[in-house]
Amino acid sequence: MPNCSYMIGKHPLTGWETMTLHCEGELATTATFTPQVGCNLLSFDVAGREYLVALDQTSTQPSVLGTPVLYPTPNRVRDGMMTFGERTFTFPPNNGGNFIHGLVRDRRWCCDEPQIRANGIAVTTRISMAPGDDLHTLFPIANTLELTYTLRPGEIELRFAVRNDDATQPLPFGLAIHPYFAIIGARKSVQIRVPASRWMEADQLLPTGRLLPLDAAPADLTHPTSLEGLDLDDVYWGMRPEQPAEIHYHAIGRRLTLHADALFTHAVVYTPHGKPFLCIENQSCSTDAHNLYARGLHEAAHLTILQPGEAVEAAIRLCVSDL
Repeated sequence: MPNCSYMIGKHPLTGWETMTLHCEGELATTATFTPQVGCNLLSFDVAGREYLVALDQTSTQPSVLGTPVLYPTPNRVRDGMMTFGERTFTFPPNNGGNFIHGLVRDRRWCCDEPQIRANGIAVTTRISMAPGDDLHTLFPIANTLELTYTLRPGEIELRFAVRNDDATQPLPFGLAIHPYFAIIGARKSVQIRVPASRWMEADQLLPTGRLLPLDAAPADLTHPTSLEGLDLDDVYWGMRPEQPAEIHYHAIGRRLTLHADALFTHAVVYTPHGKPFLCIENQSCSTDAHNLYARGLHEAAHLTILQPGEAVEAAIRLCVSDL
């Protein structure tokens, strides 16, 4: 049984409330998240090596990175407006004329007391949208999102549970994480593998709905591909649990694997030049999924719809191992 513990504190640069989980062992592992700002996982340290970038300090206005949770609309919503059935939802534009990254990434979440288990330590957090609060005003369907972090030596699991608390309305949603992984070593020595089935054609970063063969994509990532020369902000479709995405850090001889359950069919790959990070974002749906679904493009959208009282659960595990 690993020796596990936790500590409540403050982030040294921002002052945000944090909870730090720790497991001793051959791969001593520490993770820190902030319930105050979106339940964001800011640090994932394995054997003294940090794999996340918490803040972007390369610009004049430092911004929070870490691992934002994107819900109920991962990535962009065209013109800040979407429809489902007879209903129209409108969000304030925050990315040009579009709305980006959902409603919960900068909100305070409730946090339970951590529980030490036989193989690690776990803590459950949650956020709800209920009549009377501003989130419900923007997305007037009562619902609850839970996230349980479980830390074990060499890995952290993010287990999500979504419940439709509404008495009458179905809940159409998407769910994603947006981890900013550190580039360790020279950029050219880092390789990524994202074994998707198709690439989603896009116009101004919004998918058209066409699922194209990978030879039409800006990069076929089904085999390990160096970051050198890659400058992507693209949606890939057809991810499968038995073929997880990977990051190969040749400078340190480590592999980071993103094991994702079957709910997470899409992956956004973001590899901006000049930044000390890359992003592989497991998503349960496409960018602009509600609008694609409204056009009848159900396979491309992969929108999850829960009827009143229904719930769904799915997990993503970040695991570090030797190459």
